[in-house]
Amino acid sequence: MNWDETFWQKPNSFYARQPGERARDNREMRAIIDGYANSPGWVMLNAWSGVTPLGEAVLRTGQLERTAHIGMIGIGVRQSHWSRGLGRSLMGALEDHAEAFSLERLEFTVLAQNRRARDFYKRLGYVEEGRKRRSVRFGLDPVEGKVRFADEILMAKWIGPRNCIDTE
Repeated sequence: MNWDETFWQKPNSFYARQPGERARDNREMRAIIDGYANSPGWVMLNAWSGVTPLGEAVLRTGQLERTAHIGMIGIGVRQSHWSRGLGRSLMGALEDHAEAFSLERLEFTVLAQNRRARDFYKRLGYVEEGRKRRSVRFGLDPVEGKVRFADEILMAKWIGPRNCIDTE
């Protein structure tokens, strides 16, 4: 099976990563899987229907002592399976994994124009914490003749103890 051909076949305005920036074959995918398997607290979850991938969710922990309590997450679901509960299930599994590894905060970015995803994450208790202006470059728009950029929205959810001290 060729991973790239079966999953993200063409550029999508909802994802920062393009198809060519994903694993191009089984060997590259194996290297990515091994990287997650050999990193404490990291997890990669995939949902399949037979040989067809339907969704993916990943969690990577902070690498520094002061950020080790943070899980950076990412999720993608094939459009044909939106609104079927798969995204909610993948996010729930990531949160369960984060709690099992005593993580206290989950965070990610979502493209600003992806209002559907932003609303979905808000329903799960995530809050918008900031905006990264023009952080994703889509390239030259063939109609307008100008370079097209998108903003990313930083979203996060605190899953740690409520009795903690915030410094300002």
